[in-house]
Amino acid sequence: MKKILFTLGLVVAHTAAALSFSDVLSAAPSRPDAVSAQLRLINAESTMLRTEADPLALRIDRLQAGQAAELAGVELRQARLTAIADLAEAYGNVLVAHLGQQLAADGLDLAQSGLQIAEIRFANGSATQLDLRDAQVAADEAAAGLQTAGSALRLAVSNLEGMIGETVDPEQLEPLPVGQLPALPDLDAVLSAALSVPQLLQVEHGLELATAAVEMLDPSYASAAQIENARTQLETTEQLASEARRGIQRMARNLHLTAQNALTSLEVERDAHANAAERHEFERQRLDGGLISEIAFRQSALQLRQAELSLLQAESAALTELFRLSAGSLVGLSGPLGQLGDR
Repeated sequence: MKKILFTLGLVVAHTAAALSFSDVLSAAPSRPDAVSAQLRLINAESTMLRTEADPLALRIDRLQAGQAAELAGVELRQARLTAIADLAEAYGNVLVAHLGQQLAADGLDLAQSGLQIAEIRFANGSATQLDLRDAQVAADEAAAGLQTAGSALRLAVSNLEGMIGETVDPEQLEPLPVGQLPALPDLDAVLSAALSVPQLLQVEHGLELATAAVEMLDPSYASAAQIENARTQLETTEQLASEARRGIQRMARNLHLTAQNALTSLEVERDAHANAAERHEFERQRLDGGLISEIAFRQSALQLRQAELSLLQAESAALTELFRLSAGSLVGLSGPLGQLGDR
C-alpha cells in the first residue's frame, strides 16, 4: 500500500511540474515586489478617497493624495512587468541549462569514444603516448564539464522553483514560445511611454507641488520672502525635472538598443543553426556513402547540438530583453505575451 501511495505521489509531482511559459509568467502578480506594490496601491487609493471625502482637506492634501495613488498604480504596473521579465529569464535559464547538460553528456560520450579509439590506435602502433594522453585529458575535461553543467541546471531549477513556489521538472517544461515573440516597439513609442515611469513621475509630482505652492501664495497674507522662496523652489524643481527627463530618455534608448541587439543576435543564431543542420545532413550522406567514420559523424551531431544551444540562448535573451524593455519604459508589447503585463 505504501508503495502504491509513493508511486501515486510521484505521478502527481510529475504532473504538477508540467509548466508552460505562460503558466510561469502568470505568477508575476504573486511575486513579493508586485504584492507589496499592490498593497501600496490599495492604501493610497483608500487615503485618496478619505481625503476627497474630507470637507476640511486643503488643496495640497487632495493633490498629494491623488499623486500617491497615481504613483502607486504606475509602480504596480512596473513591478509586475519586472516580475514577468525575471520569470522569463529564469524559465529560459532552466531550458538552456537543461540543454547544456545534454550537450555536456553527449560531449563526454564522444570524448570517451575518442579515448577508446586512442587506446586501440596506441595498441596497434598508429598513435603515440602523447595522443593517448591528450584523449584522456579530453575525456577528463568532458566529465568535469558534465558535472559543471549538472550544477548549473540544479541552480537554475532551484531559482525558478523559488520564484513560482512549485516543483519544476526540466523534462516537462515546454519550449520557449518564440512563435509569439513580440515585435520590437518603435523607438518613439518607447520614448513616449518612458515619460510615465515611476522615477520620472515622482519628479513631475514634485514639480506639480512646487507649482501649486507658488499659486497658493498671495501678497495679502504671504511675505515677499516666502513668495520668492517658493518661486526659487519651483525653478530648481523645473531644472531637476528637465534633467530627469533627459536621463529617462537615455535609459529608454539603451533598453531599446539592447533589445534590438538581442533580436539581431537571434537572427544570426537562426542562420548559424540552419547552416549547422545543413552541414549535419551533408555529413549523414557522407556516412551513408562510407566516406567518413561514425565518430566523425557524431562530432557533426555534437556541433549541431551546440548550434541548438546557442540558438536557445539567443531566443531566451531576445524574450527577456523585450520584457526588460517593457518593464523599464512601460511600453506595451504586441501579441499574447505582451498582454500578460496588463493582467
